[in-house]
Amino acid sequence: MRYWKKTSRIQDGVEIPGMFAYAFIHNGWYFVSEIKVYQDGMIDCWDMVDFEGFKQKIMQGWVVTTLPNNAPVSVSHLVRFTATEVQTFLKEEEFIKEVGDVIEELNRRPTSMDKCREAFQRFQEEHSEEARRQVQETYEAVPEHLRWFLLDEMDPDIIDVQSAYNVLKKKGS
Repeated sequence: MRYWKKTSRIQDGVEIPGMFAYAFIHNGWYFVSEIKVYQDGMIDCWDMVDFEGFKQKIMQGWVVTTLPNNAPVSVSHLVRFTATEVQTFLKEEEFIKEVGDVIEELNRRPTSMDKCREAFQRFQEEHSEEARRQVQETYEAVPEHLRWFLLDEMDPDIIDVQSAYNVLKKKGS
């Protein structure tokens, strides 16, 4: 993932690689916190949990990516403030998808974007209804805020993914 930073932890004398990005821990205040995702699927969000446990933390409102207006925010021991005129860009359910992709990437397995590109290539070869459904499913599995990265390489085949998805979605409706 493009804005995640590398990290690691030591467990039983073995270094486990990981990556982290920022989100909020809602523990009374909203604390800007590193959400650390490790190759073994464990996630540090003030508690060490597996992916299913992480989803629960999101559903419980412990880990959030959106803030209500007038939310009390703390940035470490640096500053505290009340957030006003809040604009958020990452929905919690999309953050879950992204964390899942980080685990896949750390394990050198295909991410949702890889699967979408593969499905689109297959659709270009087959033009079948099943291939169309695969493009739709894999495109929707890509976190919304990362879908534009499908266009990032400026590869004409990749650029066609989004426009083809929109056309295919209309045909399937």
